[in-house]
Amino acid sequence: MVKASWGTKRTCQNCAARFYDLNKSPIKCPKCGREHDREDFVKVRRGRQTAAQAAAAAAAAAAAAKAAAAKNKKLEDSADDDDLSDTEADDAIEDTDDLADEADDIEVTVEDDKGENDR
Repeated sequence: MVKASWGTKRTCQNCAARFYDLNKSPIKCPKCGREHDREDFVKVRRGRQTAAQAAAAAAAAAAAAKAAAAKNKKLEDSADDDDLSDTEADDAIEDTDDLADEADDIEVTVEDDKGENDR
């Protein structure tokens, strides 16, 4: 049976022990000794946004998006300047026809577990 002199049943936010506050202030956990204010146990509710707050949040998001787009455009412009021209890119590509002919001339010998040679 609960007595009014015991106070309100609380849960310690440090060790999760359940205890009665004995109507004392500050509230002290008997298990871990941490002191709590009464405000620590009050659940905070988020209120609804007003129209002005919603408009301010939307404006801030739009400004951030605009700044990001400008930064991306600046990066693209600097990347375009660094690219090779078409003729320079064609010269940089290596002719690999000679490499294919050399690969056919290689002979590989593999020895099985039984000691037989395979080609």
